[in-house]
Amino acid sequence: MHPNEHCNCRYADVGCDKMEEVMDQISGKWKMRILFMVGAHGTLRYGELRKLLDGVTHKMLSNQLKELAADGLVERIDYNEMPPRVEYRLTPNGEALMPIFDDIQAYIRKGTCHTCCEGSAHHACCE
Repeated sequence: MHPNEHCNCRYADVGCDKMEEVMDQISGKWKMRILFMVGAHGTLRYGELRKLLDGVTHKMLSNQLKELAADGLVERIDYNEMPPRVEYRLTPNGEALMPIFDDIQAYIRKGTCHTCCEGSAHHACCE
């Protein structure tokens, strides 16, 4: 979407175009998962991150990390060691997105998943 001076939506103060720009930065199957895992676990080595992301290929993870780094959301730390040691952590801009995951957590806690506990099973998310 392009800026529209007649827009009166709930995001008009920043503009729908800026909203879409950020959504483009975090869209796709893996980017939000990467941000979530790095934000939730802190600094992670590449191999640790790949283990946490079940099903991601080496090529896909590498490409997504490069894009997130280029967008200023993830920082790549290369220690120039042998064997190679590379770690990833959120930048301040990446950290600023963490409330999205806090809202998802609150959404789950509000009772949106209570149907999973029908019967005898009880999960921490439903308490």
